[in-house]
Amino acid sequence: MSLVFIHAADFHLGADLRRFGDAREKLEQAQFAALEKTLNEAVANRAAFVIICGDLFDRRNPRPSVIRKTTDIFSANPRIPVYILPGTHDFLSDNSIYSPGRPGWTGENITILNDSVSSPLQLPGTGCTLYFQPNRSNRSAQSPIAGMKRQSDDGFHIGLAHGSLKIMGLEADLDFPLDPKEIEKTQLDYLALGHWHKPRMEKYGRTMSVYPGIPQPISWSDPGSGSVSLVRLEDTGEVTIAARPINLISFHEIRSKIFHPMELNQLLEKAADPNTIVKLSLDYSDNLKEVLEIEKIIEEASSRFLAVHTNQKNDGNSSAPLNIPDKTHDQLIEAFKAELARMKDADSSERAELYNKAAELGVAIITGEE
Repeated sequence: MSLVFIHAADFHLGADLRRFGDAREKLEQAQFAALEKTLNEAVANRAAFVIICGDLFDRRNPRPSVIRKTTDIFSANPRIPVYILPGTHDFLSDNSIYSPGRPGWTGENITILNDSVSSPLQLPGTGCTLYFQPNRSNRSAQSPIAGMKRQSDDGFHIGLAHGSLKIMGLEADLDFPLDPKEIEKTQLDYLALGHWHKPRMEKYGRTMSVYPGIPQPISWSDPGSGSVSLVRLEDTGEVTIAARPINLISFHEIRSKIFHPMELNQLLEKAADPNTIVKLSLDYSDNLKEVLEIEKIIEEASSRFLAVHTNQKNDGNSSAPLNIPDKTHDQLIEAFKAELARMKDADSSERAELYNKAAELGVAIITGEE
């Protein structure tokens, strides 16, 4: 006997993408396309269900247009059962999108793992049991798998959690920490995780723990991502995981010290792709004199990418200027103002996150980074 399902997380629908200028609309479309492609993957592979482990939305109360588009996508695939866990951006609260009293946006095939659903949850016709705890804030020292433990030797047992592995070199104390020893004690067949945007697999005891990564990257911190996990569990205990690429837009950063314009031209030619947003982190040599030629190369290359962002540095006494387009700078300022405005309406649990995001944008404006 086997069980096939799709494991996804961190779509971040409704994220503020204004910093990408003219590429914003296409990137937003790509996010929704990623959700649609996820459901199509489930149909194509005859998956029993889809699980989304947190941050389907980028905030607890998405814009009406975001909710409407999401509902349309789910409605177009009514045959696939979907189980959605609240995360850190879209955590469960009395007035959130996942509140049990929030009507109108889910179909019969959609189950929100909130207070109206008890854990563990047995899924009819699959031989599968789900274990879960919804996140109720954006930061917490509480483990999202506290008390989670396999209740039977029969069937398949899957846990869902949104948080950070507590492993060497990574800070997770206030990020819903997941202790490997605690994972091992669950004795689950599979622990479906969300929160980390880069794919990662770790096995603790009999439990395979997996981050599928972000389906559609939305920043340069997400390189190599852009997939969901197609999972097959066998009653023998064997677990097979295949990454299914579904992103339409990629992010690429070029870091290089430039001694001659031809070097930059070659780098851009190699990376050119109309579905790529590229960031140039350039360090100019102190003897570089062809500054205007460099700027011309960057301007001409812009048509071969979806968007080009620059973060250029000078070395020594070079006269090369910091080349941040005015439009990008204005967008950063607007994004900074937006985060401050949102802070006025935030409750205490999410205020810290908004403050940190606004601070990062403020630093970006000052330093010319984005």
